[in-house]
Parts: sequence; C-alpha cells; structure tokens
Amino acid sequence: MKPSFLLPRYPKELEDWWWKKALQKWPEHSEEKTLNLIRKEVVLQSDRFNKTRSFDPNSYGSRDLSVLAYGNFFFPRTWNAMTYCTAETIFRGWRKPGSGPIRILDIGSGTGASGLSFLYMIKKLGIRNPIFMDSWDYSGKSLTFLKNIHKDLNYLWSESKLHTQRTDLRNLPSLKNKQKFDIILLGYSLNEIIESEQISEIANWLEGVINLLSQNGYLIITEPAEKEACNNLQNVVSLISKRSKNCFIHAPYFNGLDCPLMDKQSHYYSHEVRKNHFSNIQEKINRPLNLEINLVKFGMSILSKLKPKNMSMDARTCRIVSPINKKKGTVSFIGIASDGAEYRYEIQRRNLIPDQTKILTKLERGDVLNFNTLEPLMEDYKKRIPTYESISWPFSPRWSE
Repeated sequence: MKPSFLLPRYPKELEDWWWKKALQKWPEHSEEKTLNLIRKEVVLQSDRFNKTRSFDPNSYGSRDLSVLAYGNFFFPRTWNAMTYCTAETIFRGWRKPGSGPIRILDIGSGTGASGLSFLYMIKKLGIRNPIFMDSWDYSGKSLTFLKNIHKDLNYLWSESKLHTQRTDLRNLPSLKNKQKFDIILLGYSLNEIIESEQISEIANWLEGVINLLSQNGYLIITEPAEKEACNNLQNVVSLISKRSKNCFIHAPYFNGLDCPLMDKQSHYYSHEVRKNHFSNIQEKINRPLNLEINLVKFGMSILSKLKPKNMSMDARTCRIVSPINKKKGTVSFIGIASDGAEYRYEIQRRNLIPDQTKILTKLERGDVLNFNTLEPLMEDYKKRIPTYESISWPFSPRWSE
C-alpha cells in the first residue's frame, strides 16, 4: 500500500533538547536517577490524564519536574497526534494564504507540542510564507519553555514569529481581538479548559473561538481517546453546526455530517488509533512502566467557515472506526460512510493473495477508503468489497522512513 501522505518524524533535535534540560536541572544525578525521577512523575501525569481527570491550574505546569516529565514523555505523543491532524486538514481542503503570512492561534498551548508540530509540518511541506503564531496558556512556566524551544531550534520553523500570552483560558478577554487566524489549534486542551461544563456552555465558548477564524480558516481540535471526552467533543461540534449558519464540520466524517456513534449504544466511539513513532528517551523512560507508546490514540474534529467538499451520499467512501478483523474467511471492519451511516465492510480472503491480506490488516482507525463497487448483503448495514483492486485509500498517512 502506498501511503497518501508521508509524515515527517518527530525531530531528534527536539528530543535532545528536552533531555538536555532534564540533565541540566539535576546535574548531581546519574542518568538513571533522573530517569526514575521522571518515571514517577509520568505515572502521576498518566493517572491525571486517564483516570482522575483533575487539572489544577495552580499546580499543573507550575513545577519544573512536571514540565520536564511532560516534555520528555508526553510531548512527542501530542506532537504526533497534531501531525496526523495537520495532514488531514490539508486533505480536507485547507490552503495557505496566497502570499501573506499564515496566522496561527494555539489555545491552551502548554509547552507548544501542537503549535510547533503544525509549524514543523508545513515547513517540511515547503511552504515559505512567513508565520505568526500566538500561543495562549495559563502556565507562565510552560510558555517560557515554549519560547526557549522556538528560539533555540528556530531553524526547524524558520520565518516564524511567536507571541505568547498568559491568560485565563476559561474567560478569554482576547476573544474580542479583531485579528483573524488561518489556523486555530486546541490540542488536548478543550476538556481541561471547560472541565465539568454543560455541552451548551462548551459550545458557547467554542463559538467565540470560531469567530476568530478567517473566512478560509480551520479549527483543529484533538482530545484524549477516552469515550466520554470524545463523545462530548462530537456532541459539541454537532450542536454548533446545527445552530450556526457559518460553521461546518469537515472531519472526522463527510458532507458536514456529525458522528452517528455518539447517540447510540455502539461498541465503538469516534477516535483515531494510529501507529506512533516514539523517541529513544520515551522508550528508556517506559521500560519499567510498560505504558502504551506504540500507538497514538486521540479524538479529533476539524471545523471551518467554508463548506465541506460534496461527496456522494452512499457507502462507497468510508472512514475506518474499528480494528481490522481477520477471520478464517474474511477481512472486515466498521466504517462511517459519506452518507453518515455505519456499515460493516468485508472482503473474502479467497479473493486475496497473502500480500494483499497483509496490507489490509495494516489499515488504521482513521484511514479513509474509496470503493469502486460494493455488493449488497442480506443486512443493509453490511457491504461486501468484491475485489482488492476495487479499493483505494485517499487518506492513509504513514510515517516516513
């Protein structure tokens, strides 16, 4: 399978930068003692992200140990999730301004994993426009780290300027700013900024953010791959698209349609499960912890004031939302099609050679497939793919070698 998009890998220079900062912070420690110090903090942060869901603005991001543990272990994961989403935003139609600067707003930026990932990606694509990035966060310490990374590794995102602002993200005075942005990022921050609020209140806040988009701008939201967080995200964007005349859903699904999984008792929910390219330092930290680093999992949504591409309202285009299931007789998966419905797709293995079976089993949750033809089965929600040759993959991003 030829990938539709080759993703640039997490830069070694950034991995080295974070590890050097940890070594400089505790010069009296051996490397192993520094690793153990970070490991204890990683466990605490992992529990906070995945279990307790508690985010205290007075301590989160305020300690060097917290920031350095995040930078060496979680920062690459957040970076990689945004790399996937940047590729998808381009697939969905985002185009750089013709000649002027690209203006980016990163809300809840923290130390900058999402914003810097976007900068790095578009520079790797050969885009030469000047870039102005505004990064807002409530942690002054995190913003200081972000400024230092941007300055020290400026050659990774040349022709870019950074402006940081420490602010209460739950009540943004800057939403009155007349500046419009070509890209707005909410990288794993929406659920923290408006924690415990009702869906309608989150939608009200998010509509204020959307007002800061330029007419051709896109809003990219990533969230933890936790069912409640992902369903909340899809409910919020669905509410906004229904009550707003100038905001449209571009992803994860098609034709501006919302997620069909959030309102029923489906076994699946809307999130990506992608192959992760982890750093050497992440691997060292993780050896005794055995946390999941081979995969990057996240919920996402992409919104814009532009109308999405019109696609045929049938089952011939789908986004994979389940693991690939290889049984004795078939390869199958669940997909959400461009008509907004959920289908089970299957292809008989007797029609496949071994290499084709191998390629199909390596498809990922989030890949978009097209089918030239489909055969109906007894149940309307099931579709048979007649041949391997009838499949194409217009969106199948993979890491470059």
